[in-house]
Amino acid sequence: MDAYLRRSNGKEDLAMLRGQVRDMVRWAQANGLQVRHVWFEQLSASKTYVRRREFERATQAIMDGRSGTLAVWKTDRFDRRGMGAVGRMLDEFDRRQARLVSVSEGLDSGRGGRVVFAILSERAREEAKDIAQRVKTGHDAHKAEGRRGTGRPPFGLRSPLRSGKVEPHPDEYGTARRLADMLLANRTTKDTAHKLNEEGHRTRSGATWSPTAVSKLAQSPLFAGMVPVRRRRTDEHGNFLDVWEGYGDPLRDEVGEIVLCGTGVVTPEEWFRIKVLIAGRTDTRWSRGKPEAKYLGTGSYRCGRTREGNGTGKGEPCGGPMSHRGGRYRCQVRQTRGSSVCRGVVTLAERIDRAVGQAWVDHVAALDPDDPVVVELARRWLAFTTPEAQVRKSEAQKALDAAHQRVRKLEDDFYVYGKMDEGRFEELSEGQRAVIEGMASTLEALDAEAAKSPVTKRSLREAWDAADMPEKRMLLKCALGDKGITVMPAARQGDHTPILDRLEFDWLS
Repeated sequence: MDAYLRRSNGKEDLAMLRGQVRDMVRWAQANGLQVRHVWFEQLSASKTYVRRREFERATQAIMDGRSGTLAVWKTDRFDRRGMGAVGRMLDEFDRRQARLVSVSEGLDSGRGGRVVFAILSERAREEAKDIAQRVKTGHDAHKAEGRRGTGRPPFGLRSPLRSGKVEPHPDEYGTARRLADMLLANRTTKDTAHKLNEEGHRTRSGATWSPTAVSKLAQSPLFAGMVPVRRRRTDEHGNFLDVWEGYGDPLRDEVGEIVLCGTGVVTPEEWFRIKVLIAGRTDTRWSRGKPEAKYLGTGSYRCGRTREGNGTGKGEPCGGPMSHRGGRYRCQVRQTRGSSVCRGVVTLAERIDRAVGQAWVDHVAALDPDDPVVVELARRWLAFTTPEAQVRKSEAQKALDAAHQRVRKLEDDFYVYGKMDEGRFEELSEGQRAVIEGMASTLEALDAEAAKSPVTKRSLREAWDAADMPEKRMLLKCALGDKGITVMPAARQGDHTPILDRLEFDWLS
């Protein structure tokens, strides 16, 4: 006989487990059996995505004929996925003339106990769902009260026992603050990690710092003393997986205010800025850093060569992006797909950048102070210079959309499916209406704050003069429409036509 023991979430102490083993041994002796092997693990029996290797080995021993009896302490210690999973397993056991025994419940599948096994396995499945719901409700309530949740606090912080709060760690705070200051100074996560290692700083486990470790730490809401909320991924059927997205977002109350759980290494305002700075250097397609901008036209210049010039007779513009290489801007379509697709455009980088910069200044100077274009240009520039406010606005909008979606679901559950009574519906709906009103007020306040910002035509020109290359690129993009700047090909090699005559600007209108 084989025995299978499962310790769930550490709730059973070792004395209890030893008692279960003794009961199984006594049952085996009373039935003239000998315990061949005891399989033990500490994993959930209700989650389909959790692979229980010891469970697989225990059942495989029955399948292979190495044992004819598998004993468990209780049905819910064997499997909590319901009668479907347990029934299929019992079918395999019956096919091999083996049996499943529940010692504490006195059940034996070889003596007609299958129906009871099915009922108990369904009850175990419902119990697992109830436990998960109670745990989630408790965690959500604690977070709403300003408690951080479970797990170990991030590097630089500690949590006093049973407080649910965070505070600076006396031994780690200095290093964590040094990390934050470098990121706020626009250092990359790679440079920050290298500098920390050069200065002899180590992580909590004593390891050296990596860019990933720096990014993960700095983007945790707890790093700023904010209660974190993470979204859990689901499979194609909507069932939850043991995988969460990103580093989490800060929890907000019903009026849209961030819920704090103590003092972090950085302030919430610093945290939002760090997150935006990291995102601005991250290519989401490949999840790795992008090099810092060095050239004005990257992303704005477009190839003006036509397909008619390629001999196809279609006269369609290429419109491909132009990239900087060897002191020149070149059509990327020509570089990647060959001259049969586009013969391309090539122009000296310094010449065109200088002309485009002057064209931007002249364009802004020619605008009326009250021109709507100035207002829109200012709004775009503020979005770049005040990323924290834009992140807050984006999060508030997401919270508003989620509240509207929850209201629609409540209405379906009440009016269409009849899943709840009128009192419960009104109670839940009132809560969501409060969230919607709070988020709408937050968005209005952010818009009003942006409208009061003193950004004028003159300040935009001053910003251009004082800007570095990444800022000039952003200012240029703020003033352009979707088509950007189209660079027409030269008439011939050595053509001295002024470069501005070969440029078509899609100015914002």
